[in-house]
Amino acid sequence: MIVFVLNKHKQPLMPCSPAKARKLLKEGKAKVIRREPFTIKLLYGSRGYKQETQAGMDTGSKKVGCAVVGNGRVYYQSEITIRDDVSSKMESRKSYRRTRRNRKTRYRQPRWSNRASMRKEGRIAPSIQSKVDSHLREKNFVEKILPISEWIVEVADFDIHKITNPDVTGKDYQEGQQKDFYNTKAFVLARDNYRCQNSKAGIKHSKALHVHHIVFRSQGGTNSPSNLITLCESCHKALHRGDFSITKPRSKTRHPTQIGIVKGALISSWSFTLTFGYETKFKREQLLGLSKTHYHDAVAICYTGNNPIQLSNTVYFKRHVASGDYQQRKGKHSEKIIPTGKLFGLRKFDYIDTIKGKGFVKGKRSSGYFSIMDIHGNAISNSVNIKNSSCQRLSARTTTLIQRESI
Repeated sequence: MIVFVLNKHKQPLMPCSPAKARKLLKEGKAKVIRREPFTIKLLYGSRGYKQETQAGMDTGSKKVGCAVVGNGRVYYQSEITIRDDVSSKMESRKSYRRTRRNRKTRYRQPRWSNRASMRKEGRIAPSIQSKVDSHLREKNFVEKILPISEWIVEVADFDIHKITNPDVTGKDYQEGQQKDFYNTKAFVLARDNYRCQNSKAGIKHSKALHVHHIVFRSQGGTNSPSNLITLCESCHKALHRGDFSITKPRSKTRHPTQIGIVKGALISSWSFTLTFGYETKFKREQLLGLSKTHYHDAVAICYTGNNPIQLSNTVYFKRHVASGDYQQRKGKHSEKIIPTGKLFGLRKFDYIDTIKGKGFVKGKRSSGYFSIMDIHGNAISNSVNIKNSSCQRLSARTTTLIQRESI
């Protein structure tokens, strides 16, 4: 275990040993500013010794791996579970808003086009934006506790251009197989011979042609040609009205599609060195001999492969959650009241120490017997008495839950 160190201006320095940290704290030369991961701030001096460090990130749509390597050892490794409930929560909010609009009030016509966020250039869906923000949040956190010299981020599993041309570099990446087409839309129109693909008899087709997503983007559909079809304008409108349907098995590429969008957003908002999944896998299996985990992938990403590396036996597991729970009632007729604030001084996701172990509050009961879980959602106890005098809160709920584990 190591202790992260900041100077008196809160700039990150190289970590130190727990023994040295205890000595600094005992002499009054430092103070604790974070328990997890344990971080101290020096109360004297303004500069400090820094070394070259490389930070690696294994991107994902469910989990993110992050690691920092320097001077032949792993200083930090983490695995973050990011939110996947934004879309469902927005749907619930929309239904509440619609019922409120017509509940014992004057009729107010729904407004849609007045939202500036919908007209913002380069806008991506809120569910995807949340995933992008989770990556950037971990990046900012790491840069606050360690001096990072370089970021290396895995952006794809493979390099398709190098498969067909191993010597591809620079501008050659723009010479793709679909270069002759203005864009994917032009490719689909040419593939379908500029004809409406609705073959139902007795339909008068219009001259204007549209390209339609068979599986909607909101349902995990992609922009790949296999998910696009040419329809005339009249058939396209009839399809969205529900007059007919195009049957196709739902795409199983929801998360690959999301991570593709996430990686594109990261590239446009952050400067880093790119790497590919096949390189990560080779270093993890052949050079390091590590098992398949997100934090091990992150270690392999920032490993140069020149010198042996001292691995860390500490992993910080994190989970991003909503800032609060605002549902006030439940039940068929909303007859059950849900306490949204504190109950016995505790909120959901508070980290507490009980007679049955340490864990996060998962469920609250007015009887004082709560259920607690670990960072992975596994139940530690479904009924622990939090009114017991030995129960204490270790940390309050935040949007990033964190738990240190030894491996």
